[in-house]
Amino acid sequence: MAHFIVWIVISGIAGFIASKIINKTGSGLLLDIALGIVGGFVGGFIVNLVPALASFGSGGLIIEAIVATLGAMLVIFLWNLLFRSNG
Repeated sequence: MAHFIVWIVISGIAGFIASKIINKTGSGLLLDIALGIVGGFVGGFIVNLVPALASFGSGGLIIEAIVATLGAMLVIFLWNLLFRSNG
């Protein structure tokens, strides 16, 4: 249970970082954290799908943070593509 809570916190921070990388200003703290948590799930899912990446799933907190950040970047990119207006 404690690992899950740590993972949620890492994913939330990853969402904040990813939002600053993707769109420089972020989408608001709560949305950034929520998208980061979703991104953490997405990143973990993708890593577990690809056999060559499966060993990264047990790589410790730093690897989990990187996977969560990359997953959050993907989710935020898709969110912006779907829900942000261009003008």
